[in-house]
Amino acid sequence: MPLRKCPYCKGLTNFDVVINADNLNNTYVWLERCQNCAKISYFETATANREHMIDYYPKLDTQIDDELPDNVKTAFKQAVESLNNGLWDGCVVMARRAIEEAVSELDAKGNDLFHKIDYLEEQRKITPALKEWAHETRLAGKLGAHGADEKKFADKEDAEEITEFCGWFLRYLFVLPKQLAERRAKITKSD
Repeated sequence: MPLRKCPYCKGLTNFDVVINADNLNNTYVWLERCQNCAKISYFETATANREHMIDYYPKLDTQIDDELPDNVKTAFKQAVESLNNGLWDGCVVMARRAIEEAVSELDAKGNDLFHKIDYLEEQRKITPALKEWAHETRLAGKLGAHGADEKKFADKEDAEEITEFCGWFLRYLFVLPKQLAERRAKITKSD
C-alpha cells in the first residue's frame, strides 16, 4: 500500500487495517489506524488492494480564516470544498483565483497574475519564498483550467499541495498581520 496523507495529522504515512468490509456496493470500505498519530480514519476504495480511493473521512478542515477579505475568502472556500469533494481541477483553479483576489487586495500592478506576483515581491510586500508559492499555485490553476501536454488534469496530490500552499500564503498576507495588530493593541491598552 502506498503512503497516504493522514486526514488528522496531515503526515504522509502508512495505515494499519482495523476493519474492512469487502464489496459493499461494489466498493471496499476500510477503517484504518494511522501509524503516525494512531487515529482511525474511514476510507472507501474501488479496489481490494486499498488503492484508487473514492472517499475518506474525516475531510480536511474547511474552516476558513475570518481575517481574509471577502473575495479571497469566497475563492479559497470554494477551493477547499472542491478538494473535499474530489474535484481536483476545480480546487486548483479556485486556489489560483484566491491568489488573484489576494494580489488585487494588495493593489498589485501588472498585466497578468504572473507580473502582479512579481510586482509584490519587487515591492517587498511578499518574500521570495511566498512569490514561489504564489507562482506554483498560479501554474496549478493553469493546469486545472487548460491542461498541459505532459499532464491533462490535476490530481489529488496537486490539489492537496496547492491548497496548502495557498492557505499559508493567505495566512501570511492577511491573518498574521491582523493577529499581530490585535496583540499590539492589547499591549498598548495595558500600558
